[in-house]
Amino acid sequence: MKKQRSGRLSLREWLWRMFRQPPRGFYGQPSVYRSGDRMEIEQFRRILTYDEEKLCLEFRRGRFTVYGDELHIETLAAHRITLRGRVLRTEFDGDGGH
Repeated sequence: MKKQRSGRLSLREWLWRMFRQPPRGFYGQPSVYRSGDRMEIEQFRRILTYDEEKLCLEFRRGRFTVYGDELHIETLAAHRITLRGRVLRTEFDGDGGH
């Protein structure tokens, strides 16, 4: 059997790493995606406040606020929201304001 070079993975090891299951709780984590004038936010609990300049969402471990101009909710599902507008900044309060 040939000795592998240091730092290189065998094909079998590489495939195992690529297709293994993610860590427990991975899919339930909040996620934020931004592209152009759209922002998609996943895994929030509820909308706390919303107007054309501010959206504040409650997460399991805090609050996430988006500040901007002409913010409009494009789509809304149980735990996913798509926001459209000019995003100026975001803020996360990790203790949920409690």
